[in-house]
Amino acid sequence: MILAAKCQPKIDILKDVYNAGIEAVELYLTGLLLEDIPFIKNICQNFSLRYALHAPTNGCAVEKLAEFAEAIKAEVVVFHNIYWDDEWDGIVKLFKGLSIQLCIENVYSTLEPIKLMRRYQMGCCLDVEHMQLACSGVYEEAFLRIMREASHVHLTGYKFGSNLWHTPIHHSPEHNSLILGLLNKAEYGGFVVSEAEPSFQTFDEFKKLKIYFDEWKEHNEDLSGISA
Repeated sequence: MILAAKCQPKIDILKDVYNAGIEAVELYLTGLLLEDIPFIKNICQNFSLRYALHAPTNGCAVEKLAEFAEAIKAEVVVFHNIYWDDEWDGIVKLFKGLSIQLCIENVYSTLEPIKLMRRYQMGCCLDVEHMQLACSGVYEEAFLRIMREASHVHLTGYKFGSNLWHTPIHHSPEHNSLILGLLNKAEYGGFVVSEAEPSFQTFDEFKKLKIYFDEWKEHNEDLSGISA
C-alpha cells in the first residue's frame, strides 16, 4: 500500500507533504486550476512525488484534465458520476493510450461504480468514509468483498457516528488499524489517500500521518505479500 495525501496543487502544501516523507498525493482539481496547466505542472515538477488526480466535480474540463494528467504522469484519475453516457464515451477515448487508471468513486452507494466498471473497464475508487455512512458502520465480510475490487482508496479518520468527517487517518488510529488490516487482507496494493480538510493540511499533520502509517505497516502489514 502507498500512503498519499490529498490537497490542491499548491507549492507550500506539496512541500510539506514531501518534507514529511509522504511519497504520493492526490490533487483535488477545479476547472479554474486547469485553466493554467503550465503553472500547476511547474509546481508539481518541483517534487518527486507520485500523483493521482481528482477530476473537478462541478464541470466538464476533461480535455484539460487529460492534458494535465499526461503532463505530470499521473497514475490514477478519480471521477464522480456526474457525466452523461455520451460524455463518458468521450472521457474514455481521451485517456485511451495513456497508462492511467480511471476510477469512479462511490459517492452515494457502494454499487454506484459497478455499471461504469463493467462498461468501460474503469476501476473503483473506494471511499471508505462514504461506505461507512451508507452501511451505518463496518461490516468486515462485505467490506472485504468490495475492497478486493478496489483500484484506489480514500480513507479518513471518520468512523460511523463520530464527528471525524474528513480528518486525517491518524485521528482515528485504532479504527483505521482495523480498516488498513482489512485492506491488507484483501491484498490491496494501491494508493491509500488520507482525505482531510484544508485546516489539517500542515507539515505537523502530514508528519504524524506518515509516522502512524509507517508504524502500522511495520507491525501489521504482511511484507511477504503486497509491499509498499
